[in-house]
Amino acid sequence: MRVTVLIGLWMVLGGWGRSTAQSPLWVEDVMEWTINGQFARAEHFLQEQIAATDSALAPCFYLSSVLNSKMTDHESYADAPQFVRLLHFIIGQSSQQLKASPADSLRARLYFYRGSAYGYLAYYQGQTGQWFKALKNGLKAVDNLKKAVALDSTLYEAYLGLGTYKYWRSTKLKFALWLPFVPDTRKEGISDIKRAVRSPSNSRYMAMHQLIYILTDYGKYDEALAYAQEALKAFPNSVFMQWAYAHTYFKAHRYPQALAAYEHLLELIEAQPQVNASHWLACQVRIAEILRRLGRKQQAHQRSAKVLQRKDTFPNTALNQKRLERAQEIFDQTASR
Repeated sequence: MRVTVLIGLWMVLGGWGRSTAQSPLWVEDVMEWTINGQFARAEHFLQEQIAATDSALAPCFYLSSVLNSKMTDHESYADAPQFVRLLHFIIGQSSQQLKASPADSLRARLYFYRGSAYGYLAYYQGQTGQWFKALKNGLKAVDNLKKAVALDSTLYEAYLGLGTYKYWRSTKLKFALWLPFVPDTRKEGISDIKRAVRSPSNSRYMAMHQLIYILTDYGKYDEALAYAQEALKAFPNSVFMQWAYAHTYFKAHRYPQALAAYEHLLELIEAQPQVNASHWLACQVRIAEILRRLGRKQQAHQRSAKVLQRKDTFPNTALNQKRLERAQEIFDQTASR
């Protein structure tokens, strides 16, 4: 899984945690299953919760969170229809409950649900090229999340959403939509995400994961690595966290350490009950690239050849096509002359 934020409008991976009394006690379990890639287990549990509570808002929201992570992880939009339906349901139900003027603690949670739903929708629209719709819903998300933290300053997960948006708006989104007058709010975004990392629940690791990629993009490799090591210590068998750890070394051009990290990642991928072919491909191509950069041409050639021997077995996606093209380039560049 090459976890990109792409035109990174949103990835409110931290829509979790027990920061207010309204959060169900089972949220921590669902989050742990998601971090460890046990999406089917999380989905099954949440579907049961939805059936048992007559489509209560909380399990619907957390199911949308799981589906968001699953689609990104699997590089597939097979769950998109259900995902989008859930988001519109969450937005509608939150709006309806807000009209009843509930107590501040519940109102904060409802603004958080609605803001995060708009954020997920914006992220999905950005991933599928609907940039202006994504910008519109991203702004709605920010407005709702600001209202949430104004009512409850301990709602750590909302700071993750705000920080993520502020950072990527100043980089990817600015250039995707040619918005030259968008101010640089990257430092402010990083500060908000660090605030989310202070959460006492496991949601801090979701915030940490996002922070690793942002700090790496910002060129703060040592700081990103420290967070990556902490996250991996908490979840040593998480493919999700191992990607971030390996990615940090690669971007820092620390290739021997990156090679070891990606080799371990490959072991985790191959140990899964159902090996994700796209993950396997991405990891193998990255290892071949590192070997090439280390001057180990024969090994890079052999690794890329191994990938190309299986080129017809991978899902036919744009990302996989690019990976196979890169494998072919490495194969040609490292061929004996």
